[in-house]
Amino acid sequence: MEEVAVESDGILELQDNKVSRKQLAWGFLLLAVAAIFGLGAGWLWAWLDQLSPSGQVVFFIVSGWPMVFCGFLISGLSAVAGLLCLVPKMITRIGRKGVRVSVRILVHLGVTAASLVWLGFWLISGLNALMSDYHKINAETGESVVVSKPGFDPADFVVYAPKSPFVYQRVDGISGHSESRLFVSDHCTLERQDTALTLTCGTDVVTLPNQTN
Repeated sequence: MEEVAVESDGILELQDNKVSRKQLAWGFLLLAVAAIFGLGAGWLWAWLDQLSPSGQVVFFIVSGWPMVFCGFLISGLSAVAGLLCLVPKMITRIGRKGVRVSVRILVHLGVTAASLVWLGFWLISGLNALMSDYHKINAETGESVVVSKPGFDPADFVVYAPKSPFVYQRVDGISGHSESRLFVSDHCTLERQDTALTLTCGTDVVTLPNQTN
């Protein structure tokens, strides 16, 4: 009777260590989500670096860097959840203790290395997102510009005009320096007066050249 009990306990233990189909499905789905968002964030990062030297920025609801930051965040969380669904029980099913311990160590080292790389990209994108102060201003005519405050001088500002649906080009021909010495980028209005677009931000009024298309 004791042998039967021991044997049944072993069967129950093996059954507990099995990865169910639901866990497999969720694990692979989460890893796929992690890969998609991670690759998407990396591609957007590379695109932003390519556009930056020519004075162009990406803006879709928010500017490009917050999207990169959120992409890496979703990717990291999905990867952790997916690995937790798959790896622990798969390692537990390895019969030999020495092999099981070795695999566990290798997995921990691999996950730690990947986490450090991911953390570096995530922190850099987070710093860039904090420094990217972009605001989209819409006129009643449907025209729009993006206003930014670069650097640490509160009087400096940059205006970007649409180049394509999600890409904005820096507008040349304006001073880029507030006369009031404090440019308020989040309280701006844009309106067309005759043939020119006029951007009003606090006490600063900027007439944009006719290259805002």
